[in-house]
Amino acid sequence: MIDFRLPDEETLLLKETAERFVADHYGLAQRHKMLDASASQTPAHWGEMAELGWLAAPVSEDAGGLGLTPKQVVPFLSVLGAGLVLEPIGPVAMHCAPTLAKALPSDRAEAALAPILSGERIEVIAAGPVGAPIRATRKGDDLILAGSVPLLIGGAQAAAFWVVADLESTALLVRVPAADAVVEAFHVIDGQSAAKVSFDGVGCAASEAVAGCEEALACGNDLAMVGKLAELSGLIDRLYRETLEYMKLREQFGRPIGRFQVIQHRMADMFIKREEAQSMAEMAAEAIASEDPAFRSKLISAARVKIYDNARAVLRDAVQLHGGMGVTDELPVGHMVKRLLLLTQLDGGRMAGLKGFRAAA
Repeated sequence: MIDFRLPDEETLLLKETAERFVADHYGLAQRHKMLDASASQTPAHWGEMAELGWLAAPVSEDAGGLGLTPKQVVPFLSVLGAGLVLEPIGPVAMHCAPTLAKALPSDRAEAALAPILSGERIEVIAAGPVGAPIRATRKGDDLILAGSVPLLIGGAQAAAFWVVADLESTALLVRVPAADAVVEAFHVIDGQSAAKVSFDGVGCAASEAVAGCEEALACGNDLAMVGKLAELSGLIDRLYRETLEYMKLREQFGRPIGRFQVIQHRMADMFIKREEAQSMAEMAAEAIASEDPAFRSKLISAARVKIYDNARAVLRDAVQLHGGMGVTDELPVGHMVKRLLLLTQLDGGRMAGLKGFRAAA
């Protein structure tokens, strides 16, 4: 079902803008400087990203966004993934904003999204881990929450959380200001800001909770996964390119090791895995348009498993071919290894993808 037509002008413009931005702002020295910032500090380039329209790209025009399709944003997200961008574009633009656009009534959605899409504040979806959902109980006209999210990317910088709460087996969306929750900020292994967020005892008006949002939450989760797969495909592409260049420079027995046939075979394997990852990311993006939730989930889960497998294989080969330098912060590849390890372990990792595929099959 992959559409092999050439990208349209909007897609190319978004991608080229991202490439220029990464080249100007995300050199290795600049990245090292950003890594020293506090986990709770507002992202360095958040305002610029909002002005470029990145936060609004996948949000429908009715809700104040640009209305681009997932396939149109995949190339741009791949560039940001390859650039090791630290700002929480995925959690905000690919998860929170599209979910709110579907879950909220049109007038409320536009008002809620305006400060998010403009970069005025960061808000993210907060859902408990599998088997430990955030619970809500009624107390008069209020809801009292109980539960926590152990690792929430972007949570350290969020002004508010849209909590996915379980009320008598019914899913609700509840907005909780960050000041009302207990937020423990930290950096994850690849330098991104995250937080452990506890909602125990937090109260909110029951009338403000959003019910009937199951479909919006499912679509938001799928779109967030597509964003993550796009980022992974970009990382795989850059790992391949960085390794290829290094093979031309590193010498052994008086000549570049890239001339040895066994190395050429390894690079060919990496190239194939890169191409597979890019195709699977595009397939997952196109699956979002399916009106059959089970079919959509099946394709996205399949893409997830394949891309995760390819990412770990490319990571392994890149580190081995770089030698000890492949795990240091002196080369970009060391930073990419950490990001790949993080992305392939979040949200249940490969096993969650297999379970999702089996459930939808």
